[in-house]
Amino acid sequence: MKLISPILLAFLIAALTLSCRKDDDEPIPPVITPDESIEEVLTFRFDETSGSTILESKTNTSYEILGNGINRMPGVIGNGLFFDGLSNWITGTLSSSILPKSQFSLSLWVSPKSYPISTSAMLALTAEGSNTGVMVGLNKFGQIVVKYFINGTSYEQITTESLPKNTWSSLMVSISPKNGLIKIFLDKTILLNTTIPNGNISWPTTNTQFSIGKNTDGEQIGIYDVDYFSGTIDEIRIFSGQLTQEIADEEYSKYSPPSTPVSYQLAIDYSDDFYRPTYHALPDYGWANESYGLIYHNNKYHMFFQKNEVFLGIAQQNWGHFTSSNLVDWDEQNAVLWPDEGWDNFGIWSGCAIILNDGTPAVAYTGVDGVKAGIGTALSTDNYQTLIKDSYNPVISQAPPGVNMDFRDPYVWEKNGLYHMIVGSGISSIGGNIVYYKSEDFKNWNYEGIAYQGQKDEGEGAFWEMPVIYEFPNGKEMLLVQKTPDATPAITTYWIGQFENGVFKPDFEKAKKLEVVNGFLSPTVTADKQGLITAIGIIPDEVDAQFQMEQGWAHLFSVPQVWELDETNTIVIKPHPNLDALRGAETTFSNLTLEDGESNYFQNYNERHFELNATINTGDATQVGFILGKSPDGQEEYKVYYDFSAQRWVVDASKSSLSPLVRKDTRTGDYSIEQGDVVDVRVFVDGSVLEVFVDNKAHFTGRFFPTLASATGVDMFVKGGTATANVTAYKISN
Repeated sequence: MKLISPILLAFLIAALTLSCRKDDDEPIPPVITPDESIEEVLTFRFDETSGSTILESKTNTSYEILGNGINRMPGVIGNGLFFDGLSNWITGTLSSSILPKSQFSLSLWVSPKSYPISTSAMLALTAEGSNTGVMVGLNKFGQIVVKYFINGTSYEQITTESLPKNTWSSLMVSISPKNGLIKIFLDKTILLNTTIPNGNISWPTTNTQFSIGKNTDGEQIGIYDVDYFSGTIDEIRIFSGQLTQEIADEEYSKYSPPSTPVSYQLAIDYSDDFYRPTYHALPDYGWANESYGLIYHNNKYHMFFQKNEVFLGIAQQNWGHFTSSNLVDWDEQNAVLWPDEGWDNFGIWSGCAIILNDGTPAVAYTGVDGVKAGIGTALSTDNYQTLIKDSYNPVISQAPPGVNMDFRDPYVWEKNGLYHMIVGSGISSIGGNIVYYKSEDFKNWNYEGIAYQGQKDEGEGAFWEMPVIYEFPNGKEMLLVQKTPDATPAITTYWIGQFENGVFKPDFEKAKKLEVVNGFLSPTVTADKQGLITAIGIIPDEVDAQFQMEQGWAHLFSVPQVWELDETNTIVIKPHPNLDALRGAETTFSNLTLEDGESNYFQNYNERHFELNATINTGDATQVGFILGKSPDGQEEYKVYYDFSAQRWVVDASKSSLSPLVRKDTRTGDYSIEQGDVVDVRVFVDGSVLEVFVDNKAHFTGRFFPTLASATGVDMFVKGGTATANVTAYKISN
């Protein structure tokens, strides 16, 4: 498109000269100079409705869309294309002869979903290691980055403003070495207008490599590229000529972007993913870790978690957000807390949620600057859909004197008109601990000392993370921590006692393990709307990074549990009653006699997503348990059983998979059952995750990753004797 031709310009100038009147009050239209025109040379409209390619309409050339899924969604005109931040991009070559050298302008519409770890690119007209071209992208704070080469020399401009997430924005860039100017417009408002060297933009001699949705600097963390764009892009247009405010206004007026927040359409096909759960909470894609802030407010449960959509690991993480009406069916919301320049620039780490005394939803969180951690707070005016960081953050700038280990994961509660906070930390020469603060206003926090000190020489860990203090109905209080470094994953331990005057006093000296077999950690705890003390924790994958990269997601959250104290003040754990609503088709196997060497007790029952409810008379068997994920030829099988001689539950993954990239260990946990006892066991299997509840008082988890499509068999077995059982299987489709 050319806004005005030289012939028309000459005619207009002549007409204006002839029509000038003597009346000085009558306005004379402005004269547009030749530099105030642009001509469209390349256009990507993203309006395709199907297929795996997009069209550049000026050259009528199609380019392939790469990545894990093709996700089209409404754009500012017609469709836009969603980029997941992990895998999606478009690449190809353009003839350098059509790319402007002296006056280059770019217009596009963009809606970021996540900011990158490194510098992502919406459009990169350059190749790794080259000294040619132009790149327009975002840095880790969402600030606009424009990199360009003039006469072979690299230059870069970064705006102080950020592109807003979950919102359609118009971005225009004009690079004019002819006039010595670069301009950046956001929603037709000029953000940057500064001088640059004269000369020409450098392009390769013949063809220019380009990419949409990925930078070309080759930045990686481990095996992961960290320069993908996350969000939706629409209407990329390249012009010859320099943008003016008038042209920016005109171009902007051609579009009517959808309202905010943008609803992203993620057409990710997991139908062939054996491992992905269907009734456990987990994000649509990407990395998840540590659940926290489970709370019920305004008829909704909220749960927050460590989140990263642009890297499957710890780097520049933010807060993800789930909501649910029943603790079972979870909807992922937009992320609510992000790193900013300053004290939390390195990442937003874990924390907690609380409703303040005036009814305001609030959170406390860990911010990290790459050197030290501090604690910040944030408030919500829309039931946790967004969080606004308090201007006076950090409320605690760093760990207290003498506490020299990591400092993170605040847990806050209100009691007797005061807000109380514990933070996980440690003293390197002694061991993990929790430090205590209190506040009258949730703003000014006073350090009150170490609330409880662990001893690493006694196996209590060098550092404690994700601490929780929670009061049970009998008035007893629980102190729960993750001790590190320790086994993989970290082990969740707890004491029962009393928190008084800033000090926790346990009833028993040695901490108790929460889980029978290690594999579940960092539980978040709240009272549900019926008053049941409810917990949900993280169940990590523990697989190779290559495996996670191929599946496009990492880690998941447990089903909800109910916690109570028994007569010895030990926590007993049972499935939350709301889980019963998941039950689908029911199959009953009654009066089973289990004998050593026999099999197929469930008559070829095959499922990947189900619950088993079993009552077992253990008889004189020396081992009794379940076989899951079994292939017909026996190449793959996952065994979970009780060993009476060792008095242990055993989770045996040694034959669970043919893949070299997954865990295939055997884990055990002490638990007392005598031969002849009757045991109630509820087994939940959901893709690759196992959860087991024993006698409504104990819990453990596991993970298994069979490679064979036929590895769906379910059975029981015994060794060394006989046992009997009644079992009901429920298919779960969610």
